Amino acid sequence: MRILTHDRRPPRQSRTPSVTRPLLVIAAVTLLSTVCMAQWTPYGTAPSSFGNLRFMVDVAAVPTVQDGSTVEISYSVTYDELPFIRHEGRYRARFEVTAVLYDRDGQQVAGDTWPRAVVLDSYDDTNSRKLAAREVLRVDVPEGRYRLKVELRSLDSRAVGYVERTIEVASLAPGQLLLGTLEFERVETDSRTGEERFVPNPSRQYGQENPLVRVIVPTYADSGSSYQMDIRVETVGGETQLELSDSLVQRGWYTEQSQEFSVLDLEVGDYILRTVARPPAGGTAETEARFRVLTSPRSWGEDFGKMMSQISYIASRRDLEELESASEEERDEAWERFWKKHDPDPVTEDNPFRDEFLRRLGYVNIRFRTILEGWQTDMGRIYIQHGEPDDVESHPSGSQPYAWEVWYYYGDHTRYMFMDRHGFGDYVLVETTRI
Repeated sequence: MRILTHDRRPPRQSRTPSVTRPLLVIAAVTLLSTVCMAQWTPYGTAPSSFGNLRFMVDVAAVPTVQDGSTVEISYSVTYDELPFIRHEGRYRARFEVTAVLYDRDGQQVAGDTWPRAVVLDSYDDTNSRKLAAREVLRVDVPEGRYRLKVELRSLDSRAVGYVERTIEVASLAPGQLLLGTLEFERVETDSRTGEERFVPNPSRQYGQENPLVRVIVPTYADSGSSYQMDIRVETVGGETQLELSDSLVQRGWYTEQSQEFSVLDLEVGDYILRTVARPPAGGTAETEARFRVLTSPRSWGEDFGKMMSQISYIASRRDLEELESASEEERDEAWERFWKKHDPDPVTEDNPFRDEFLRRLGYVNIRFRTILEGWQTDMGRIYIQHGEPDDVESHPSGSQPYAWEVWYYYGDHTRYMFMDRHGFGDYVLVETTRI
C-alpha cells in the first residue's frame, strides 16, 4: 500500500480545511527540494521523497577552509503527514530521522539517527498543512563523492519515507567564490502574538495564501571581496519572468545574501530560479533551484467560461445559475457572494473554502497535466472534489498491460479506480465503488 503520492546559524526569526481521515491515515502532497553538488550545480532541481511518509528535504555541502565540509540536511514534515495517536489525553507522533553517507564502494562513511516526537493538544493541529516539524541535521565528512540516504520513519505505524542523493563535498580554495544551496523562506504569522516572521519553506510552494518569497543565497569567498549577483526567475521552458540584480560585498568567508519577490504576477506552474555571481576579476559562480506556484490571480479570473467549468466541480446548480445570470459588471460581486456563502468562518478575513479550492486547482494543474490541463483530467476532477485520497493503491505497467491506481476515501466510503490505457500518464476513471 502506498499513500499518495539550518544550518550552523541559529534559526532565523522573522489549513486549509482538512480531509476527514482516521487518525493514523496520512495525507500526502508532492513535494520539492534541491541538492547542491560539485561546483554547486544541483544534480536534480526537484527531488521528492519516496515511500508512504512524505517529507521535504534540502541538502547542502557547506565547504570549509581546510579539508572536507559539513553536510547539512534540512527536513520538514507537515503534521498532516505524521501518524498521531492518543497519548495521556493529548496527541503524539513519534518518528526518527536517519541520515547515512556511503562512499563509492558502498561503505558507510558517516551518519546517525535522531529520534523525535511531536505532542499536540488539538486534533485539528494533527491535520494541519501549515504546522510542521523542521530541523537541520549535520554530518561532517572529508572531501569526496558520496551517496546520501535520508529516511524518516514513524515509530507509531509502518509509514516510512526516504530520499537518496549523490553529493560531492569540496573544500574552498583561496580566492575562490562559491554559491551554496538556495534556501527558500516564506512568511508565517505567530498565532499567539500576530507577529510575522520568515521561516524555512523546503517545499518551495507558494501562492495567494503565501505570495512572498525570500531566497537566501549562501556565498563562500574571501572577506571583503565584491561581486554582482543576478537572480532570474524562468519558466521551465526558459522564458524569463523576473530579474533582480545587486552589487554585494562579502562580509566574511561565509555570507548570506537574500532577495525577496512576490509570486502574484506569476501563473500557476513550476519555475527555475537561477543565481549567478560575477566577481570583478572575471569568472562566474552559479546555482539554481526550482520552486512552485500553486495558486495565482493570473490563473483564475481571466476567462469566465473556464472559471465556470472549474467551479462546477464543487458548486451547486443554484450557485451556477446565480453566477451565470450575473451581468459582466455584476460578476465580481457575484463571485464574492459565492465565496462568502461557503465560507466556514465568515467572521475572519480568510476564506478556507476558497483557499482550498484554489490550492487544489493549482495542484492538479501541475500534478495531473497531460495534453489536457490538470483540472480537465479525471484525476484532477476527483482531487478537486474530494482532496487528497486517504490511501492510494498503485500498480505501474510491467507484468500487466496497463498501469492503474485506486484512490480510497474512507470518510466517503468510496474508491475510484483509474487506468492508463495508452502509457502516457493519462489516467481515466474506469470504476467507482462503495467501500
